[in-house]
Amino acid sequence: MKKLVLMMVGLFLIGGSALAQDKEALKAQKAAMKEAESTLKKAKSTYEMSIPNAQYGRKETDFEKLDAARALIESAVANQYTKDDASAWKTAADIEFEYYKKQDNEVKADPENEQLKKDFLARSIKLLNYCTKYDSLIVLDPKAKPEEVAKDHQKYQVIGVNTATQILQAAQNYSNSDAVEDLKLGASYSELFLNTMEKSHLMNDFKHESLADWITYAKAFRAQSYYNIPGTPEDKIIAVYKDLMTTKYKGVAYQSLSNYYREKDPNKQNQYLQEGIEALKGDESMKDLRANFALILMQNLYTKKDFDGFSKIAQVVKDEFSDVDGSINAYLMEGQIAFEEKKDYLAAKAIFLAAKEKYPDDPKCLLMAARSAWMQAMTNGSKKADLDEALRLFKQLEAENPEDPELWGESLYVLYNNTQQTAEAAKYKKYYKAAQ
Repeated sequence: MKKLVLMMVGLFLIGGSALAQDKEALKAQKAAMKEAESTLKKAKSTYEMSIPNAQYGRKETDFEKLDAARALIESAVANQYTKDDASAWKTAADIEFEYYKKQDNEVKADPENEQLKKDFLARSIKLLNYCTKYDSLIVLDPKAKPEEVAKDHQKYQVIGVNTATQILQAAQNYSNSDAVEDLKLGASYSELFLNTMEKSHLMNDFKHESLADWITYAKAFRAQSYYNIPGTPEDKIIAVYKDLMTTKYKGVAYQSLSNYYREKDPNKQNQYLQEGIEALKGDESMKDLRANFALILMQNLYTKKDFDGFSKIAQVVKDEFSDVDGSINAYLMEGQIAFEEKKDYLAAKAIFLAAKEKYPDDPKCLLMAARSAWMQAMTNGSKKADLDEALRLFKQLEAENPEDPELWGESLYVLYNNTQQTAEAAKYKKYYKAAQ
């Protein structure tokens, strides 16, 4: 029984000590809260005394007093007891706006001052954050009057848009830099702009004829920045360019991703080239880029010996891009497949002659048709009809390109010699390299 009594007394003493500590903690908490509220109140009153007020004869902002107000409000918005007070962020935005207007005038007066422009940008970002935070808190205040909330929402939205466009301009400037640190800023400013315009309550009802373009530009600047920052994760690169695929820069998106994988993964490069060809179909403004995709993909598939895939894309080139530089390769490569891979020389000759009709000024078409005819003769027992066909085509090549005997001279010598046309062969012997 004595032990039990002693234990009870001990517990009573411990409980009494804890209660005393709780009271002290509560007292300290109340004091801290009171001090925080006092700081916020002082910040508000100091701000009010620093701005123009005709009633009190103040025509200009007193920036010395405003400096004091800014120090106080920055403490208030960081304090745990006032950081969720909407009025603290409103006051912070109002104070910052006075500096913003001042620096705006300074930049306009000295537009070549780069440091001044950087400081103004930092000011714009800070002001935007204050406006966004205030707007997100005031709508949660059940005591706030709806008409006042709506009025403030519109007021700080206008301020926010002005600062956001400054940030968008900076994103463009930095995304075009070669310096990695600048590119990181370009990405950061693009992200800030997009988060503000697409996700913040401040801008959820903002309407402007240029808004869609602004958002598209920001996505383009973001993608360009990340693409050129060494070490950017692959999934990030893909994500930012996929976000462009529904915009007017979709061609840039597919082009950038295909270039990104050119050395890293040829299969993925081909995937984005193929997707780009499909995505840009019917867009006349993208015809040249789409043709470029098709030509690159065609070459890639030919190189990797994916002849079925090659044939499909070669047909697209023939059907849609026959007037584009390089489109002749759809025929030449197809002919080479028949010539080298399938050893079907008659088919090869037909393909090269079709190319000759389409591109009459390119001697490669007739040259390969003549070589195909010759190979057909060599694999067919050197029948006279086949040899005569080869001779005919090489003579046609000579007639059309008399100044370029490299194309036909040696071949005509050998062919005439093999068909026992000695007199004719003698005319071309000078082109026979083995005899030189």
